[in-house]
Amino acid sequence: MTVLSALVVLLPMRIWSQDGPDISSELRLDDLRLSGPPALSLLGIAASAVTRPNTPRALIASLISATGESGLVPDGYSLETSPYWLVRHPALTIKDYYHASLGERLRYFTAFSVATSRSSRHDSVPADARVSFAARTLLFNGHPSRVMTATLDSVRQLQVTYITRYRVLESVKPSASGLGAARRRLERNEELLSTLVTKVLVGPERELRDSTLRTLARRDSARAQVARAEAAGDEVARLEKQLETLEGYLARFAENTAERDAEPDGFTLELAAGMRALFAGGEWDRERADGIGVWVTPMYRVSPSHVEVIGIGRYLTRVDELDESDVLDLGVRAGWDAGKAGLSAEWVRRNVRDDDSRSSSRWAAVFDYKLPARVSLVASFGSDFRRADGKRPVVATLGINLGIGAVMLVPAGK
Repeated sequence: MTVLSALVVLLPMRIWSQDGPDISSELRLDDLRLSGPPALSLLGIAASAVTRPNTPRALIASLISATGESGLVPDGYSLETSPYWLVRHPALTIKDYYHASLGERLRYFTAFSVATSRSSRHDSVPADARVSFAARTLLFNGHPSRVMTATLDSVRQLQVTYITRYRVLESVKPSASGLGAARRRLERNEELLSTLVTKVLVGPERELRDSTLRTLARRDSARAQVARAEAAGDEVARLEKQLETLEGYLARFAENTAERDAEPDGFTLELAAGMRALFAGGEWDRERADGIGVWVTPMYRVSPSHVEVIGIGRYLTRVDELDESDVLDLGVRAGWDAGKAGLSAEWVRRNVRDDDSRSSSRWAAVFDYKLPARVSLVASFGSDFRRADGKRPVVATLGINLGIGAVMLVPAGK
């Protein structure tokens, strides 16, 4: 378990009584943090697919398609891109990546996102649309953890081994490719030598003896070429088998690495900000400002001790669920892992502007235990935000995280 992952609790079990306190199973410990592009968080939606172009051409094509042909704001469009990574940087090393200056970090980690949404209507009046634009970056990016360092060393060793084998294969292939020609040349010399030997045995011509000796030398040379080509062919087959084995090992290594916690150690600090606009009738030329959002997420992590502490500060204006009020959320989470088990606790303070009666806090403790096949047992207990009626629901959840939605990254093969 990693306490940085979003907590998805399925098959919840509620415990309540008729005269007892309200019980809440809505565990939203990660709602404040940015699990996706900040532009989506400004709209309060979750997109099924986020376009992430990695070339200038793909970025331009995506932006052109988003404008639409009808002059209306499209619905459900979301994009996030990092300008620095629109072109390749083969000379960038891991050392440079983690020991970058502030200016270099801003280049490496700054990403821009945009998202759109349209309200649903059942009449002929065009629906209003909202568009958000945001940016995020890492001001501090920590340092590689032991897991990450070991992973990088393993990848480097595999790369060196694979490249060495491949270079040997490329040098041996030309010799192996001439095996057929060498065998045909040997066969011709064998036939010619057989004919000459017969004539020498039955005739006294001296010139035939010289020709036979020259043919014999060519036959021996052809035999040596065939032997070298056959040996090269065996070497090619052996090297190709080794490369195939290495490719299979790389695939399994990728699967195992995807399940390992390779987040950086030390102090990291993410900063994000964005703005939202409302387009009346969904028309691009009828725009007005509709709110802003700012996120600050510091984290300190020590993987050898299996401890991490996360802070969160979020300021949003014109929040729909709070009657267009501005809200400031401040929180902290501490987590500790012990093998397959993990324990974390979080406290969050929500301040609603101009309505102190709706300001409240929330706390919760979560226990997580890994089961086979990426399944984990989750239990939580705490107190949720105060509701409109003044009551504070108790957080009481026991469930199973089935890991639905996890994506495995594996090599695509040769």
